[in-house]
Amino acid sequence: MRIRHVILDWSGTLVDDLPPVFATTNHVFATFGLPALTLDEFRREFCLPIRQFYERRIPQVPQARLEEVFLTRYHQILDDITLLPHTLGFLNFCRQQKLGVYIASTVDVHTYENQARRFGVDRYVTKPYLGIADKTQKIHHILEENAIVPAEAVFVGDMEHDVAAGKAGGVHTCAVLTGYNHYDKLHATQPDWICEHLGELQERLTQHG
Repeated sequence: MRIRHVILDWSGTLVDDLPPVFATTNHVFATFGLPALTLDEFRREFCLPIRQFYERRIPQVPQARLEEVFLTRYHQILDDITLLPHTLGFLNFCRQQKLGVYIASTVDVHTYENQARRFGVDRYVTKPYLGIADKTQKIHHILEENAIVPAEAVFVGDMEHDVAAGKAGGVHTCAVLTGYNHYDKLHATQPDWICEHLGELQERLTQHG
């Protein structure tokens, strides 16, 4: 196996925004009279596309209204977001190995650009793909637009949807345990690799040449 391209999720994979997102999600639930989730419950239940997560608990509330309540609160705590510990090391490794680095994320353009500049990681990214509703569909466009051979790419993410997207595109898959989904959910999707963090993935890629 020779990996030449890395397709990376953003939230929970490169950026540690789980605590504020978890708190904001409970704020949404409280707004509509629902009890709060524990962090373990959240990691076991949270899924993408995001509408599926909310439809299980608040099907009567329009998605646009949920987003309004969420974003109003979320924008107040953006400063709590940080890079995950191994992000810069992994991105430097990708640069040294001359790997293509692509972001595939549901995060909106404004949020991504602000965070990427703030953390100084935008210079490592070959091309970002943002505001993606369904990565299992978008993966084909990413591969075609960049002439990526599926066997030479790996999709890295912290959620079962990321693994599903990688499999839909026929690329290798790696689930990391730094973000939104519990180990049990990720293991059930049968990714090629499950890594504690990007540092472990870097070691595996090094071993595989």
